[in-house]
Amino acid sequence: MSLLRLPRSAVRSQPSVRQAQSRSVVAATRETLALVLDENAPLLDTDRDIDDVLCRLRGHLMELGHAALDRPRPEFDAVLAAARRLADADVPTQYLNVRKHLRTLATAVATVITELAAAGLVCGHPVECPPATAQDCEAAKVRVHRPEIGCSELCNGVLIFEDTGCLLPTGDVVEPRRPLPREAVTA
Repeated sequence: MSLLRLPRSAVRSQPSVRQAQSRSVVAATRETLALVLDENAPLLDTDRDIDDVLCRLRGHLMELGHAALDRPRPEFDAVLAAARRLADADVPTQYLNVRKHLRTLATAVATVITELAAAGLVCGHPVECPPATAQDCEAAKVRVHRPEIGCSELCNGVLIFEDTGCLLPTGDVVEPRRPLPREAVTA
């Protein structure tokens, strides 16, 4: 039994909406990239395994393209177009050429993730930051620190202020939770 068949059966048994809520596109994409790019990855020895990874990479590429629809950038569009051309190309028939094609496509998808992270559209950290809608959204890593104005922008788009209040990307305000110092009472 191949190692790749277990995740596929597990994914098929769950509704896609439920899976999307539990983890992000980037986390799922990185797992698939590891099947191709990691040194200790199992060999894809059957046509079915190769087709499965190709389909996963194509699907991840479509989902990553949707992540960039809000804020189009010309440099990202070029990287995405190159990756899509590789995904749409005919798969060679010889095993070594297939492996080369898979590695090239996986590298292109990894470049798409890097560009999205540089644009601030997805989290590029190895351990993914919580989304802005999560209860612990303030646990995300700092992307830009601005001490002169007393705030920092987190990886998930939340603006966090020195008084522990924050502004969510939706425009909602979270009030400060740190108690303010007591004022001296003069008699």
